[in-house]
Amino acid sequence: MDNSQANLFILNIDKSATHLTTTFDGGLAMRWRVFGTPNSRPPLVLVHGGHGSWLHWIRNIETLSRDHQLFVPDLPGFGNSDSAPVEAAMQYLADALITGLNQLFGNNAVDLAGFSLGGVVSAHVAAQRGGIRRLALLGSPGTETPHRRKGEMKRWRDEAGEAQEAALRHNLLWQMMRFEKNADALAFRAYAAPVKATRFRSSGIGGAIPLRVILEPYTAPILFLYGEHDVICTPTQLQPRFTNAALQRECRLIPESGHWVPFEAADAVNQALAQWFGAGVAATAAATP
Repeated sequence: MDNSQANLFILNIDKSATHLTTTFDGGLAMRWRVFGTPNSRPPLVLVHGGHGSWLHWIRNIETLSRDHQLFVPDLPGFGNSDSAPVEAAMQYLADALITGLNQLFGNNAVDLAGFSLGGVVSAHVAAQRGGIRRLALLGSPGTETPHRRKGEMKRWRDEAGEAQEAALRHNLLWQMMRFEKNADALAFRAYAAPVKATRFRSSGIGGAIPLRVILEPYTAPILFLYGEHDVICTPTQLQPRFTNAALQRECRLIPESGHWVPFEAADAVNQALAQWFGAGVAATAAATP
């Protein structure tokens, strides 16, 4: 896919969305894109990662919206949403998302999936809000396993033109993706545009509290998905930590993928999420008066 094809692909996905706004913190705006139509399944909310936006899910929206109505926000300080205060931290993002969910759905149940930082935000929301039927966390920090990064991120803001693009491409491959062949024009566009638009200072807050601690109050099913080459953790140590049949917690490693697993392994992730969030729907619908 070349640049023009990538831009057209994103434009067409965006044109298919209904755009909504919720408010938080005294009237600040959080922007949402809605894909698909309501059906018997609970709405599925997809939460992007750090330095991201709805574009983190660009390769998942078409497939998942066939069976689910998708609600995809830009968190405060990211994408098209209003900026958060300079001192804002993780709980601020969770509060904004909880407020948005309540404005959109009231007390009704929803399904929730979060990628990377968005997974940590989603874990806080699931533990605090109630009404999260099923949860999926993809490439989320807080695993209490060693990072495997080598080298350093490049300071793209210090560059311009081709040098800036080269720095951003370096960072895309250094942290987000395992294989250079997968870092095509669509990947670069969906990565670089949100990075440039980010105003929220998320560095260091994602793994400040272990996921196991955040999730202690949450008793519904959880799926943990990680690329087998994810550099923000040690994937081989994750399944024993997170798998718990009694609590309906599953951990799967996705082959041939790095950190940005919903993009780099989109087909496998789409299949896993469709299966995960499709489970129990008939029983839930039958039990609903």
